[in-house]
Amino acid sequence: MKNIKFTHSLLAVVLGSVLASSSALAADLSVGKTLENTGQQIDKSLDSAGKKIDNSLQKADAYLDDSAITAKVKEKLLEHKGINSHDISVKTEKGVVHLAGFVKNKHQAAKIAKIVHGIKGVKAVKSTIEIKK
Repeated sequence: MKNIKFTHSLLAVVLGSVLASSSALAADLSVGKTLENTGQQIDKSLDSAGKKIDNSLQKADAYLDDSAITAKVKEKLLEHKGINSHDISVKTEKGVVHLAGFVKNKHQAAKIAKIVHGIKGVKAVKSTIEIKK
């Protein structure tokens, strides 16, 4: 009888140990899964942040390109003696140059449009230049 009680006690200890070990193993697996999920969330966040930064850089690059085109247009207009470049407003959006202002005659207006079309990066020219009277 004492042997049976001892065997049952020993069996209870062994089963308790197995249950405790399996609980610990399950907890380890749960922690591992949580770490994996956290890692995936961090990767997604980094990808999202990277895309936002890339998009911002592209916008900044486009803005700088437009600014460079505007500066080049103004520089080219200053080089021509017959054109009063101070009377011409230049604005560039996505490669499209918008011109406004006043010139002495149609010849000057055509010359300005030709100059602007010849500048690298210019996709189109929209002119509201008027002839002074």
